[in-house]
Amino acid sequence: MSSASEKPLVSVICFCKDRVSFMRRSMESVLNQTYENLEFVVQDGASTDGTLELLQEYARRDPRVKIASEKDSGPAEAYWKVLQRCTGDYIATCLSDEELVPDALERAVDWFAANPAVGAFTCDGHTTDENGVITGDFNAGDFDFVSYLFGKYCPFWPGSFFRRQALLDIGLDRDEGWNKGCLEFEIWCRLAREHRVQYIPTPISKYAVHPGQLSNTPVNFYEHIDNRLKLIRDMFSADGFFGMGKAREISNNIDHAFAHYDDVWFRELEAQINHLSQFQLHAGAHKLFEHEKEFARRAADLQDKLVDLHAHSVKLSGYAGLNPGLDVKARRRQVTRALWKALEALRGVSPDVEPNMPALRWKLRLQKFLIEHLFSRLKDPLRPTLRLAQRLTLGEHAAPQFAAVAARHRQLRLARMYDTTARVYESRAQFAEAMAMWARAEPLHNSALEAHACQQALKDPGATYESLAQLQQRWVDRHLRVDPAEPKPAFDPYVAGRKVRVGYYCSFMDSDTIRYIMQRVMRAHDRSKFYVIGYAPSELPDDMRAAFDLAVNTAGLSDDAFAQRVRADRVDVFIEMSGFSFAHRFGAMAKRCAPVQISYLNHFATSRVPNVDYVLSDETCTPYGADAQETFTETIYRLPGCLLRYDYTDGNSPPVSDLPAITNGFVTFGCFGSANKINSENIALWARVMHRVPGSKILLQHSQFDPPDNRRFITNLFRRQGISSERVVIRPGATREGILNAYGEVDISFDTWPYCGGNTLAESLWQGVPAVSLKGAMMCGRYGASLLEAAGLPQLIAHSRDEYIEISTNLASDLGRLQGLRRSLRQLYATHGLNDSAGFARILERAYVHMLEALAAHVSRPEGSKIRTTEVPVAQR
Repeated sequence: MSSASEKPLVSVICFCKDRVSFMRRSMESVLNQTYENLEFVVQDGASTDGTLELLQEYARRDPRVKIASEKDSGPAEAYWKVLQRCTGDYIATCLSDEELVPDALERAVDWFAANPAVGAFTCDGHTTDENGVITGDFNAGDFDFVSYLFGKYCPFWPGSFFRRQALLDIGLDRDEGWNKGCLEFEIWCRLAREHRVQYIPTPISKYAVHPGQLSNTPVNFYEHIDNRLKLIRDMFSADGFFGMGKAREISNNIDHAFAHYDDVWFRELEAQINHLSQFQLHAGAHKLFEHEKEFARRAADLQDKLVDLHAHSVKLSGYAGLNPGLDVKARRRQVTRALWKALEALRGVSPDVEPNMPALRWKLRLQKFLIEHLFSRLKDPLRPTLRLAQRLTLGEHAAPQFAAVAARHRQLRLARMYDTTARVYESRAQFAEAMAMWARAEPLHNSALEAHACQQALKDPGATYESLAQLQQRWVDRHLRVDPAEPKPAFDPYVAGRKVRVGYYCSFMDSDTIRYIMQRVMRAHDRSKFYVIGYAPSELPDDMRAAFDLAVNTAGLSDDAFAQRVRADRVDVFIEMSGFSFAHRFGAMAKRCAPVQISYLNHFATSRVPNVDYVLSDETCTPYGADAQETFTETIYRLPGCLLRYDYTDGNSPPVSDLPAITNGFVTFGCFGSANKINSENIALWARVMHRVPGSKILLQHSQFDPPDNRRFITNLFRRQGISSERVVIRPGATREGILNAYGEVDISFDTWPYCGGNTLAESLWQGVPAVSLKGAMMCGRYGASLLEAAGLPQLIAHSRDEYIEISTNLASDLGRLQGLRRSLRQLYATHGLNDSAGFARILERAYVHMLEALAAHVSRPEGSKIRTTEVPVAQR
C-alpha cells in the first residue's frame, strides 16, 4: 500500500479577509479530509479581525497550511495570487464561507485518475446559512458553455476540481491577456474552449449564503460585470473563439452599408444582455435597488443596439440596389417578412398566432394592416413598427400564445448556438465537445445539421464501428422513416448484354475532390455498354458535363421528386458520392431510386439507411474477417486494389521542386489536410517525431486555419508537447495552385488519424513529397494505407505509433533517400496506376454488372434484404 506522500498532491485554495467567524469551519473541513496529501494554500488580505492569527495557529499545528498575508486590491487580485502559489497536481477551492464533505478530495483524485483527458470536474453542493445549517441544494447539471453564456447555467465553483496542468495550458502561468476582475468566469470560458470539463452529479461541498459576502458588494458587482462584458466582446471579436464570421467579413472587405451583419454580431449583444440581466436579478435579490436599476438601464442600452442590427437587416431587405430585379410589390413583401421576423425575435409576436383574447386579436390585425400598407413603405420601418406594438401592448407577456412563440424562438435560437459552437469545436478537432453541442441542438430536428454531425463523427478518435452505427441509426430513426405501406417501385429487369444505365450523384460534383477522383473515370465508361447520367444540385461546367451522357440539375427537388426523376431515367445502378454532406440524397435512396444503390466516397462507414445495398471498399480498408460487416446494413463490396484513384494528369500541376531541406538546413514536415482532422493525438505523435529530428519544423495550411484563434489553439497544442511556436508554421487557406506550390516547402507529409487524407495525401505524392500514414482500425483510418499501397509505397505505412515515428525519423535522417523519392514519386505513382482512370472505370463496370446479376438471381428477395456479394469474382479482375 502506497503512503500518503506517494499519492498526487492536492492544493486547496482559499483567499479571505476579516472572516474569523467562518474560517475555522472551513479549515476543519479541509484538514480533516480522508485524503491526506494536500496543501491548504491561503491568501489573506491583511486581516485585522483575528483571521490571520487563527490561520497562524492552524499553520503551527499542521505544516500543510501555507499562508501569505498582504494587502491587495480585492478578491480578484487575491484569487490570482493564491492560484499562482499552488504546487499540487490538482486544485480545489474552499473559501472561508465554504466546506468540503469529508471524502471530497479522495473522490476527486480517483476521478482524475480514471479520466486522464478531463481538465476539470464540476459537481453539486448544498447551500447553508451563516451557521452552516443546510438550507438548500445547488444542482449544477452538465457543464454547458453555451448556456453559461446565453442561459442560466452556472457551474458550482465550490464543488469543482481542476487539473493544474489544464490551468497551466490555458495560461495560468502567463500573466498577459487575463481579465482578472472576472477570474472565475474566464477560467470556465478558457477551459470550455481548450479542455474537457465533466460533471459528476453528487454534492461535494457546502456554500454559506449571507449578507457579508464580498460578491454582494456593489464595487465587486461592477468590476465583475465590466470584465465579463469585455471578455464576451473578446470571444466574439474577429480574433476570438466565436469570431469566424467577423474574420470572414474583414477578409472579404464587407461593407455593412450594403450587407447584413453576420449572426455573430447579434450573438455578442445577446450574451451581454443575458449577463446584465442576471446581475440585475442578483442585485434585486439582495435589495440593492439602485444597482438593480443601473443594470436594467445598461441592458436596455444593449437592447437598443440589438434593435439597430435588426433595423439594418429590415432596411436592406427592401433596398432596390441589392434586388434590382424585384418590383416594388415584391420588395414590400420582403420587408413585411423581415418586419415580422424582427418582431418575433424582439417581442415574441408572430402573425401566425391568434391570441385567445378578442381585444388582442383586433390589435394584432391592426398591426398586420399597418405593417403591410404603411410601415413596409418607409425607409426605416422597424422602429415605428416596434413603437406601435408597444402602444398596442403586443408582446410575449400579453398572451400565453405570444409567450409560447417567444419561448420557442429562444429555444431554437439556443439550439442554433449549440450548432454554431459545435462547428467551431469541429474546426479544431475537439469532437467530444462538438458532439455534445450537436446533441443539445436536437430540438431543431434539423436533418442536415444532424447528418453533418454523423459525417464529422468519423474523425473522432474515440469513435468505433459500433458508436458510428448507433449514431447513424439514430439519425435514420429521426429523419428517414419509410412507410412500409408505400407501394414498391417497379424497375426494368436486368438482362445480360443490355446497356446498363448508371447514375452518379454528388452534392459537390464541381469540386476538386470529384474532379480528380471521378471525372475521368466517369468519362471513361464504355459507352457501348453503359449510359451515364450525372445528378447535381447546380448547373455543371463544361468539363464536368462532358463526363456524362446526360447531366441533370436537381436543385430544388424534394427527395420524393428526386427519386421519381431517377426512376424516370430508368437508372439501374445509382451511386451517392456526397456522404452526409449538405444536400446529400440518402433520403431519396431510402425510397429506392434504382434497383441497385451504392454509397461511395466521403462517408467511409455505414449509413444505416434502408435500401442502400452496397458500400464500396477494398481489402485494405475493410479486411476479410474484420468486424466491420457486423455493423453495416449495406454489403461491403471490396474492389480489387485501391477503392480510389486520383488523376492529376491534366498538365495543371506545378513541376516537382528540389528538396527544401538541402537549402534550409532543416527538415520541414507538413500537413495540408483540414484542421478538423488534426486532433491532439495527431499533434502528440507528430511532436514525438519532431523531438527526434532536431531543428525540424512543421507547416500546416487549410482554410479552417483562417480564424486566428484556431491557429493559436493548434500552436498551444504543440507547445504543450514541448514544440515551441517558432517551429510551427500555420497558414490560412489558399487556392489549389497555392497549396500545390506549398509542397515545394515540405520534405515529408504527415497523414492524419483516425480520418486519413485523400486528396491531400495523393497531391503530396504527386508533388514528390512522401507521406507517412498510420493504418487505423476502421475504414476511414485505412484508406491512406490503401493509397500508399496503390502508389507502390507500402514502406510508408505504419502499423503502430512507434513505427510511425521510426518511419518518419528514418526518412528525415536520410536526405539522399528523400531526394531520390522526390524525383521518382510522380513516375512511381503513374506506374502503379493510382491515376489509371480508364482501368478503374473497367473495375467499376464489372462491379455494377456483378451487382445487377446478383440482383437478378435474387428477384424474389424481400425488399430491404441485402445481397451478400462482396467482391468482383477473381475471373473478372
